[in-house]
Amino acid sequence: MQNLVNVPFVSVCTPTFNRRPFIPMIMSCFLSQTYPKDRIEWVIVDDGTDKIYDLVSNIPQVKYFGYNEKMTLGKKRNVMHEKCKGEIIIYMDDDDYYPPERISHAVETLLQNPHALCAGSSEMYIYFKHINEMYQFGPYGEKHSTAATFAFRRELLKQTQYDNDACIAEEKQFLKNYTIPLVQLDPMKSILVFSHNHNSFDKKMLLENKEKDRFIKLSDKKVDDFVKDPSIKHFIMVTIDDFLEKYEPGDPKHKPDVLKQMSEMKERREKIIEHHKKEQDESKQKMNSIVNNSKNIDYSNKFQEQTSLIMELMRENRELKEKMDYLEKKIKDLISSRIQEMKSATK
Repeated sequence: MQNLVNVPFVSVCTPTFNRRPFIPMIMSCFLSQTYPKDRIEWVIVDDGTDKIYDLVSNIPQVKYFGYNEKMTLGKKRNVMHEKCKGEIIIYMDDDDYYPPERISHAVETLLQNPHALCAGSSEMYIYFKHINEMYQFGPYGEKHSTAATFAFRRELLKQTQYDNDACIAEEKQFLKNYTIPLVQLDPMKSILVFSHNHNSFDKKMLLENKEKDRFIKLSDKKVDDFVKDPSIKHFIMVTIDDFLEKYEPGDPKHKPDVLKQMSEMKERREKIIEHHKKEQDESKQKMNSIVNNSKNIDYSNKFQEQTSLIMELMRENRELKEKMDYLEKKIKDLISSRIQEMKSATK
């Protein structure tokens, strides 16, 4: 990518809210990017009560925007779009790990697909530290992607934007219910998500029905397959829990809007599951009814067939008896006639 004469100008966008313990990691991810730094701006929109400007102010590419009023994630992403000027917009969320080729890979993928407005990954790996296991989620479909992996051309913003009321799962409306065509990125070159105690959405919930969900698989991949930087690996594997335990501003309780939407989403999911279960039960009952009716129809058909066969045999038997009676009468008549002839001859 560095050898290209005219590489696109890229806006990296990061929304943040009280995530100070994570900022050194995302800073390391940004600074280690292989894409030319003079062709990048880093737009950070911060509506937290514990502003992080002091941590990022020395990075030349940073364009920092602080807000005192808390915003939803959907609105915050829309604000980021207004503040950035890049030909290509790429997301790097504040609590995820992004490999050094994150920007280069996304830009190259879009350049290789000139008609595509958006790129992202429908497949994602999440490391669950509390059980020391890596899980693969997806792929869910060729037009599906999570927002944390988005990379798109500015032209896409003429067609769509985020729901300003969305706190979670904001990508669904942005992709117009996953109808906007996009090209898939290599998840290994895009992101590693790890579950932690300050997740806006408690990712441990994702494993509740893992045995029944065909899109969730235990992976043999390790953190080392993604993270090569020893300091970042140490942060993820060792220090993060202590940092978060001592960092009260990042507690999810300070995101009541997120918790409310999560509760509503869980309630909707339970209703959908209940509705599907009811539909399955009704379908099962219908199938049983059809099977039972089919059996009854079979028995009825067999009875009718046997009855018809018996009637046919009786008819044939009756006809045979009539023929026998006729032949018997003819024989008697012949014998009687012959006797008369013999009597006449002897006279």
